[in-house]
Amino acid sequence: MKITIWIHKSEAISGNITNYAFTRPYHDRNEEWVEVQISQDEFAILEDKDSSDDENLFRDEEAMIYERNPDTGEIRTMKTNPSWLVEQYNRNRDPKDWVNSVDEIKN
Repeated sequence: MKITIWIHKSEAISGNITNYAFTRPYHDRNEEWVEVQISQDEFAILEDKDSSDDENLFRDEEAMIYERNPDTGEIRTMKTNPSWLVEQYNRNRDPKDWVNSVDEIKN
């Protein structure tokens, strides 16, 4: 299977495709765009390269949820981490109302 895309002439010459479109870009009618056909594998590589620059919300969220205990090396969730609970409790409170440990948090 071949996939047809439009790329800028300079990218066709260099072989380094960074920007492509499925139809000829209307906003750049004066630019020199060329229509090329690439394989399905090459297209998958382009799509992966394009999405790797985007923010990966799932990866970032997982990094926030899990944490490695520096003392024991065990992985624990942020919700069971006492310092995280204290930080969250203190987050929107006046400094005079802050707590230092989970035991001070009222249920």
